[in-house]
Amino acid sequence: MKNIPYKTLFLCIFLPPVCYILTIQSLDGYFQKRETATIKDLLIQHPAALYEGRYSVEEEISRNLGRYLKSSIKGKLGVITTILVKTRDGRILYPPVFGNQQEDGNQNGLNNNMNYVEMAADNYRILTDGLIVDVGMKIRYNSWLSNSILVIYVFLAVIVLRLVVRRGLAEAERREEEQQERIEGLASQLERTTAQIESVVAKEKTYLGKIGELKKEKHDLSKDVDGLLEEMEELETGLQHQRESREDLENQVAELKKEIERLREKGEKRGKKAKTSENVARRFRLLYKNVEFSDRAITGFAGLTSEFQLKGEEIIHQLNENDELISIRRKVFGKGGKMNVLEVDFAYSGRLYFQKSGEGKIRVLSIGTKNSQNQDLAYIGKRYE
Repeated sequence: MKNIPYKTLFLCIFLPPVCYILTIQSLDGYFQKRETATIKDLLIQHPAALYEGRYSVEEEISRNLGRYLKSSIKGKLGVITTILVKTRDGRILYPPVFGNQQEDGNQNGLNNNMNYVEMAADNYRILTDGLIVDVGMKIRYNSWLSNSILVIYVFLAVIVLRLVVRRGLAEAERREEEQQERIEGLASQLERTTAQIESVVAKEKTYLGKIGELKKEKHDLSKDVDGLLEEMEELETGLQHQRESREDLENQVAELKKEIERLREKGEKRGKKAKTSENVARRFRLLYKNVEFSDRAITGFAGLTSEFQLKGEEIIHQLNENDELISIRRKVFGKGGKMNVLEVDFAYSGRLYFQKSGEGKIRVLSIGTKNSQNQDLAYIGKRYE
């Protein structure tokens, strides 16, 4: 459980919706500024015809905006556009309202009798005073554009999470390979040392045989006694040297065997301890829905004896059902002041530290004994102070 990248997992879950919302808001502002500038340029395309009184400003604006909105693909992508055009005196030119449509109909009926000069004067007055343009742009949720943005962020989060997990797995495999290579190297060194011992033993037997032969010759021969004695002394010195070499090599073999055994036991204990912690965490999640457990609490509980585990789980059961029944030993204080961490004892020397949130949620921070109390308090002070 310690190899799970909880921080990266949390960011990959939390960041996509946040980035999605921020992107939608940013695009709303960007589209609004760009659309406002575009629409202002499109409102009046034929000012000469307006000054001549051929048609009104409203007709010019409705025709230009209708043509532009019909050819725009923003609506298909899910962008809602609202446009309001009015004069300085508050007269709405676009979109046409019911009153304006009736008035336009009356004006069309009187077009034959209207003086072009009067219409040109009215158009000139409106254009001279200036137009007020208000453009609103909003990306509709659950549209093609918004859904595409969300899918992109989710896809990026999945890629990042996959890369982090692959890197963690590669690191674990690398460490396993290094340990295996070290064991193989020590085993190879052990084989070489064993071969050297066998060679020394063979030489030792050779020296013993020669010494026996010389001793026999000493009894049989009376000549060159001094030479034989000198050769015997040299052979005995060589024999002593070989025995010392054999003892050194045997000590090396014993040390290599101990190192290999220690490495193998360490790997087996680490795997067994990790598996035990995973089983404890899985069982606690199923049994105690109202209590959360930190990794240190799971590891500490798994390291207790069966008697301490039984007493400790009784306290956990009480926390899950009704924490008010728990007898609090004391409140924990840290360097930064008082912390909302409570200490409960069990089985005389057992210690359990938990924290209660504002919503009433119980989180067990650490489980141990009096012997590990200093380490547990240091961990809590560093992590939760």
